[in-house]
Amino acid sequence: MTRALTRSKSRIKLLVLGLVGFGPLLLAYTIYFYFPDLLPSSTTNHGELIDPPIFIDEAKTSNDLEGSWALILIEDQCADDCEQLRYLATQVVKGLGKDSERVLNVVIQGLSLSTNEKSLVDDNFLYFTSGKVAELALISNGRPGLFLKDPNGNVILFYATDKAGKPMLKDLKHLLKLSNIG
Repeated sequence: MTRALTRSKSRIKLLVLGLVGFGPLLLAYTIYFYFPDLLPSSTTNHGELIDPPIFIDEAKTSNDLEGSWALILIEDQCADDCEQLRYLATQVVKGLGKDSERVLNVVIQGLSLSTNEKSLVDDNFLYFTSGKVAELALISNGRPGLFLKDPNGNVILFYATDKAGKPMLKDLKHLLKLSNIG
């Protein structure tokens, strides 16, 4: 009888170990496929996620842009808000503290800069022309704002003017903390 009792206890231990290992997997499977309304539907980012991301060719051909995060201002679509967005972009980069050297401020224009415009260039910003301006304008629906480019050259987030301050800084700090590149 003691042998049967020992066998019974061993089976219970094996069953408990199996439940500890496979229980969370079974629970996750059940929730994901049978109760999808229990899954979170929101994200923690404040910007608008661009899915699929837009690849900017200039990021790979320019030594200045390659391998770094960048806040991109499309100057062709910001009109009166350009100065405010430039100020916010500069302040966000300064607000990063020790990580500020990992992020660049970039202005992209659809047309090349004239000599008069080159004299107005701010030293805190890099200026580029890109054929992707129309594609980025479609994403933003013509709204002024800032785009965030990752070190691989992908534009991943858009921040409208109302989100281009502390919310953008919070997202950027989070991304830089998690990122091993750039």
